[in-house]
Amino acid sequence: MKSLIIAVALLLTQLDILHAQQTKMLGTGVVFAKDEFKDIKVLENNGSLSLKISQTAGGEINVIYARRVQQNEVLNSIKSYYPYYSIKHDKYKTPLPKVSIRAFYPDENVVVFDAIKSRGGYKVFVNGAWKIVNPTKGIEYQDWCVYMKRIYVKADKQHPLYKEADNKSPVVSDNKEYSYKVLEVKGDWIRVQCSQECEGCPENKIVKGWIKWKDKESIIIDLYYAC
Repeated sequence: MKSLIIAVALLLTQLDILHAQQTKMLGTGVVFAKDEFKDIKVLENNGSLSLKISQTAGGEINVIYARRVQQNEVLNSIKSYYPYYSIKHDKYKTPLPKVSIRAFYPDENVVVFDAIKSRGGYKVFVNGAWKIVNPTKGIEYQDWCVYMKRIYVKADKQHPLYKEADNKSPVVSDNKEYSYKVLEVKGDWIRVQCSQECEGCPENKIVKGWIKWKDKESIIIDLYYAC
């Protein structure tokens, strides 16, 4: 019985943690790993190696630090800047990530940094501080308005799907069972359509509408990085 409970908890974690909610947008965009990436070297501001995120030939993703890092250093930065990690992992009693970045789900090949494009490279936010990543074939930078079209969102009663980009507009849906792909970004609002790739559409009808995804510099809805 105990093993069954653990298995269910792990499954729920995989389904539930692939998102972020109510966090500050720390950069102008994100740097993310492509499926074919081999390693991402994160440098200190003086050019020395801070850590490396690498992918083996078998697809396993590992984090290797240049110097020994205490787990509480990572934990504190997770709690400070990405509190949803701590909440979800505490709930399901699963290990915290070995690195604190926007999204790190190695089982789904998801590696995403808050980032700022700078001369010749990128500034990325790692473990509570800005560091450097140089451009390689295995990574890409995109502004938030572009990157949003790569991921999924969901509606709920607090953040429903509206007919227009106005919270006084008629509500189209607040059913949280369905995932939506982003079609257009318009300031704090996104125009979305139910995703056939994930749970499909309710009653096989294409549902479209607008969801408010951020408030100034804070993300206020869940961002899902995989179905």
